[in-house]
Amino acid sequence: MLKAVTLVAILAVAAVPCARLAGAQTSPTPGPTNPAPNPLSKPGADLVINPTTEECEKGWRPGLKWTQEQFEAFCTQMKTSK
Repeated sequence: MLKAVTLVAILAVAAVPCARLAGAQTSPTPGPTNPAPNPLSKPGADLVINPTTEECEKGWRPGLKWTQEQFEAFCTQMKTSK
């Protein structure tokens, strides 16, 4: 009987580390609820900063980071809000 109790105790102690390994957290695989990170996108990369008053006074020109429609909409909104 003592051997059986000792054997059960040994098995119980050995099972604890195995249970920890089985429950160890690993990185989830990418899927619909956990999409893979996009290495090209950076936080705030799509953030659009409105043109300044000086830029609005100069007017839109090719090479600006806004389309002409966006630029005019931003500047019109800024003028009406002041």
